[in-house]
Amino acid sequence: MRRRFRMTASEQLERVRESGGLLRTLRLVRSHRLLAVGVIVVCVAVAVVHHERAAKSYAATASVAFESGTLSDAALAVAPAASSEPQREANTEVLIADSPEVATAVAKQLGTSASPSQLLEDVKVEAASNADILDIVAKTGSPRYSAQLANAFAQQYIAFRTKSELSSVESAQAQLQHQLAGLPAGSTERTALEGDLQRISTARAVAGAGATIIGTATPPSKPTGASLSTSLVIGLVVGIALAFSLLFLLDSLDRRVKTVEEFEREYRLPVLTVVTQSAFRARRARDRGEELEPYRILRSALDFAAVSRPLDSLMVTSAVSGEGKTTVAVDLAHAIALTGRHVVLVELDLRRPSFASHLELEAPSGLTSVLTRNALLSELLAEPFAELPNLSVLPAGQLPHNPSELLGSGRVADLIAELHGEEDTLVVIDAPPLNPVADAQVLLSNPAINAVLLVARLEKTTRDEVRRARAILEHHGVEPVGLAVTGLRDSSRYGYEAYASTAEAKRAPADAGALAYPAGSSMQRQST
Repeated sequence: MRRRFRMTASEQLERVRESGGLLRTLRLVRSHRLLAVGVIVVCVAVAVVHHERAAKSYAATASVAFESGTLSDAALAVAPAASSEPQREANTEVLIADSPEVATAVAKQLGTSASPSQLLEDVKVEAASNADILDIVAKTGSPRYSAQLANAFAQQYIAFRTKSELSSVESAQAQLQHQLAGLPAGSTERTALEGDLQRISTARAVAGAGATIIGTATPPSKPTGASLSTSLVIGLVVGIALAFSLLFLLDSLDRRVKTVEEFEREYRLPVLTVVTQSAFRARRARDRGEELEPYRILRSALDFAAVSRPLDSLMVTSAVSGEGKTTVAVDLAHAIALTGRHVVLVELDLRRPSFASHLELEAPSGLTSVLTRNALLSELLAEPFAELPNLSVLPAGQLPHNPSELLGSGRVADLIAELHGEEDTLVVIDAPPLNPVADAQVLLSNPAINAVLLVARLEKTTRDEVRRARAILEHHGVEPVGLAVTGLRDSSRYGYEAYASTAEAKRAPADAGALAYPAGSSMQRQST
């Protein structure tokens, strides 16, 4: 009984792998599925509402091709100074098309009361990366007005460019005429300047031909932005991300142990059996006769444990109250007694005894009478099941004022030794929980108790409570035989559901068959 916990690093790693992050996530989603679905539905609904209420905008695009250089330079066959910087020239044209002067002319053309700055907010001008083309995109709440606005900006951009070119031509003409006035008639310089003046006058007729609308804007049929299906997908993705974040946050804040594997990992003990929640519905032990299958499994596991260690007195305890230790102790004693072995069930929980409700006992006296008033033990043992005379029960009796001191007396060890008797008797002890009071810790030091079974309840016990209980066991140098986990909601996971309809009468021969062997023999243990 008194051995330190041992576990190699490889075993710990293997158990961590067995727990599985994916399985843990699936269990988390399953336990909070309503919350997760609710969050996703809300996010999708918000996305749909936002899509329907959002102001619709329609984008229309007009495309304009432009040429580099000025008209006067072309007329005089002068290379443009910035011809080696096409990106700079494109940026210049973008600024011209997106200028307040062009916007003012657009406002006059459309006859709108909107200011130039408001018009510029509705228009975006972009230069094509590999061509001398401007894309003028107008985005408003009306598809028709968007097309009109884009076309108007394209037209006024060309008009502004034409006006600038004419101004450049007029300026060049004025300069040439001024130079001609100072030259004598018939001179070579005068003849050359007269030729330049003639070419510039000719170029005036083609002013504005350097920019052309190559794509007229038409009213768009659909609004810009995300479609309804896209909004649904976005809402679904955001909802799933938010739901998982919320679930993991709740899980990190919730310290309760929710899986059997986590109990194994925290206690560093094997789980010998798992008891479903349905086994706790009936308060009386007699009504739970058809829910003993987990305890038969536990009975077999204890028989294997008895091969390598003494197991004549078994103390059943838990970390805290409410984990089902008394129910496990009572039903385990019942299952073992069905094999024909003599079992004595002792109630050493002297603070919150409950054998009376489980076994329908009305005896006012019990264990405390034996310890304090030297009452006869044989007179206080009760037999709750008439068909099982080999199952005896010693209830707690009247509650003492000093339970820890009473349980720490040597008389308790003598009492347990006396209950063993000369037969192969198993003493099952319902002890108090480990954490709240010192009673169970006192019993851990009792030499008459040679085995401990821990009961742990899913979604009841916290990790901190488990670690505190484990520290108590390590302090006393106690290695329990294993865990009995209660509170399982999914009975099908361990196969119980498939056999739930099997009648107890069909299982009785398996229990009664053990009576053919001597009680406690190896053959009798193998038969169970």
